[in-house]
Amino acid sequence: MANPTLELVHGLLYGNGFRIGKLSSTGRVFATILGSHGDTIPFMGPQIHDHAMTVARVPARKYYFDARLLVDVQLAVERWYGFDTYTIIPDAYNFEVEALGAKMIYSDDAMPTVDTNVPLIKDRADLEKIGTLDPSRGRIPMGVELARLVSEKASGPFAMGFFCSPFSLICQAMGYPKAVRALKRDRALAQELFDFAENQAIFPYLKAQSEQPGVKQSAGADAWAAFPNLTPELVQEWVTPSAKRLAERGKQELKMTVMAGLAAADYCEEDPAKFDKEIMFKCWSVARNSFVMDVALSAMGRTQDWDMRWLQEFAVQHSKLGRKLPIYASLNGRFMRDSSPQQIVEKIKEWIDIMGRDGRLLFFIANVPADTPPLNVHTAVQSVHTLGRYPIAKDLASIRSEPPGFQPFDQWLKDQPEADTIFKAREWQPEKKVFA
Repeated sequence: MANPTLELVHGLLYGNGFRIGKLSSTGRVFATILGSHGDTIPFMGPQIHDHAMTVARVPARKYYFDARLLVDVQLAVERWYGFDTYTIIPDAYNFEVEALGAKMIYSDDAMPTVDTNVPLIKDRADLEKIGTLDPSRGRIPMGVELARLVSEKASGPFAMGFFCSPFSLICQAMGYPKAVRALKRDRALAQELFDFAENQAIFPYLKAQSEQPGVKQSAGADAWAAFPNLTPELVQEWVTPSAKRLAERGKQELKMTVMAGLAAADYCEEDPAKFDKEIMFKCWSVARNSFVMDVALSAMGRTQDWDMRWLQEFAVQHSKLGRKLPIYASLNGRFMRDSSPQQIVEKIKEWIDIMGRDGRLLFFIANVPADTPPLNVHTAVQSVHTLGRYPIAKDLASIRSEPPGFQPFDQWLKDQPEADTIFKAREWQPEKKVFA
């Protein structure tokens, strides 16, 4: 296994002009974030749980309940694609609420999902009935084991556990309409809900993760807090202070880095006619509060229709020490699923031309839909690594991108350390109940 500290130092030196030796994938990322650029633009590992399960052809009822299988599947699939970092994450929004007693829908071919027809919290009185999360219930033990395995197998800052951030947990427990109504019209109830989410639901889960060897940090997804679900002002009023409280308590009591509110204020307006540069800038400014590293972030939004000159302008406007903010440029999941390989290549050329020439650009996909053609993902990774080589070509439009050559997953998998785990999982059958 590579040494994360040496990779960080190499990347730091390389990105700041000392271009000695060959960068590792992780070093390439560090060179981009901590310096100007590496040898080529990095492609970060995306959220990929349903897609990885589909590519590996393992059953959902095994995959979403077996930490080792989930980790091995995602490691293998992400390595097959050639991402520069690994992002190993389950259905992170469902663990706490499931363990607290929410009614769930389980499927043979998709992640467990909260049954929104039967909310866990119908009114204020339910908060007292639910009580504090028991970390031995539901899939919490699996999530704790997952944090340990990811911290063992992933690299440096990309090794972490996951949890559901407070506002998204509240939405999972009572539904978005009631949750946002509380923020706007019933401050007392909203504060009770955040207190419940932070201290009774999330913190016991974080404590259980922190007790595992090697688990030093945990990240909290918060897609329900994206725009336009919440305005930037509501995120600043409710989500950001909540994230700070969790971070402080995690540091003081658990000696752990806790990052809540990830994806809060992400600009997800669906109608291009409503795209608003001023609101985008507000969202990007608020989103900067959620990350340990200061970045300009696009994630789940309809980014294929954005004017990326705006994101570049924002990153330059907030330059530090003469360098723009690192830009996380996300290829929209539906765009990746529904586009032709050539359309993907052209979009990557466009973005590199606008945002990549002065460095500090990283690509990723916020979430890869289950049925995304693998060819499209391979095409995106190869195109970024080819078109994004420094120095960037003067005329990217003149460069013809050849279709990527890759082995079918099963053929490639035979020589990988995860092969036995994945092939055996395909044969798994649920236990049949025997009635006397």
